[in-house]
Amino acid sequence: MSAFIAAFVLTNGALAPAQTAPCVSPAAVTLADRPGTGRTTSTGGSPCVAPPGELVVESGWRRQITADPGTVTLASGPLLFVRFGVAKRLELGVAPPARQSRLAAPTASLDTARGAADPVVALKYLVADTGTTQASAGLAYSPPNGTGEFTNGIPTYAASFNVGTALTSRLSVATSLVAATAAGADASGKTRSYVVFAPSITLAYAIDSMDTVLVQDAFVSRQGPLLPSGSRGFIAVQRAIGSRLAIDVDYERNLAPLLGRRAEAVGFGFVWIAAPGRKGPALTGPP
Repeated sequence: MSAFIAAFVLTNGALAPAQTAPCVSPAAVTLADRPGTGRTTSTGGSPCVAPPGELVVESGWRRQITADPGTVTLASGPLLFVRFGVAKRLELGVAPPARQSRLAAPTASLDTARGAADPVVALKYLVADTGTTQASAGLAYSPPNGTGEFTNGIPTYAASFNVGTALTSRLSVATSLVAATAAGADASGKTRSYVVFAPSITLAYAIDSMDTVLVQDAFVSRQGPLLPSGSRGFIAVQRAIGSRLAIDVDYERNLAPLLGRRAEAVGFGFVWIAAPGRKGPALTGPP
């Protein structure tokens, strides 16, 4: 689960076309770490941060089916993530434990289980905000407070750097570079910490003023202490409903199956600006 979480980094490249410094007066789509499958939204995601006094609420649900060869179904949600602008260019994010429910066929190598993933506490700082490019850096800590088989069992940490650039009035690209610790079983079956590098790249195309299609390829350097690297493909459609709410639906498939296990997932969710921040001077240029 820890390697899965480390690979769970999603960038949102939906930047407002022809807008000067989009993070200054952010809409829900420019702040969204979604669309995505949910957990490490706190260590990657949108290059923008919530302005001082702004409260952003994101949540979603995800259902993954793995051929094991017996079918294994993992349901996750609600995947809540709350972000608050604590200072100019700085936000605090909290993701409480997310419920997990796994249903496994008798022939599967995994068993049926229920529990909750570890919570996440994160800080993200806005490094740059210009007319075409935004960038931020983040740190995250995850204590082993989950339950059942879905907790890492030990604390994990992550650092990220996120950049988004508008290529044209409709097309943008974003990347998230994440270095993190994760937890997994070694040859003796003992849980130990290991280091993961998880970059991702996302292309976003604005169909119109409300709808955006996002396509992503996400890579993880390894999926466990003794396991190989992995990769997943992701496609999503995001729709803005006014400036303070956006919803999304998404589909994901692993491009490098672990131990031959093919997996695909569907999800949906939203991002909502629950409390708009105070208006202030532009945040353009260096800090």
